[in-house]
Amino acid sequence: MKQQITLAQYRTVDLLILTGVLAACQALIHMAVRFWFPEQLFIVSPVAGMTALVMMRWDWYGAIPAVVGGLLFTRLEGGTAQQYLIYGLGNLAALGAMFLLKAMGKEKTRLDSFRALVFALCTQLLMQLGRAGLALALGYSGEACLGFLTTDALSILFTMFLVWTARRVDGLFEDQKHYLLRIQAEQKR
Repeated sequence: MKQQITLAQYRTVDLLILTGVLAACQALIHMAVRFWFPEQLFIVSPVAGMTALVMMRWDWYGAIPAVVGGLLFTRLEGGTAQQYLIYGLGNLAALGAMFLLKAMGKEKTRLDSFRALVFALCTQLLMQLGRAGLALALGYSGEACLGFLTTDALSILFTMFLVWTARRVDGLFEDQKHYLLRIQAEQKR
């Protein structure tokens, strides 16, 4: 008799794997930038892309890669206590994209490239605005807050590319309850 895991166990394993992939990618990008492009002012980060992916798969659990990614980024960059707050909590603003995802419909977003890219863009922009807004609240200058938007501009394209690519892999950019039911129905046929 096959041992089946519960949905909660499946979600936990899935989130651990996705968080591990996020951490590995963030570390590799950090090392590449540090050694090959040390004078570069721009940042490229997989955090918003992974946050969008997890929101599609598990709704509000997208908070996990948003916070973990922000804290890891700050640690790798040797940030201050305020920067831990800005990146850790500011990234949570990306969860506002859940409302857009719900309004557009998860399945329609999964199947339509344009909707998926709009969702990715919204996730990234909200994340950047969350950081800038929190920095402003912590007393950073307007110029420094603008820097939270401009230095991370390449991540917009990166996030859109990650989501566009993920939706092309069956089951990856899909609500996992829907995916499991779909697979189960296909197996019964």
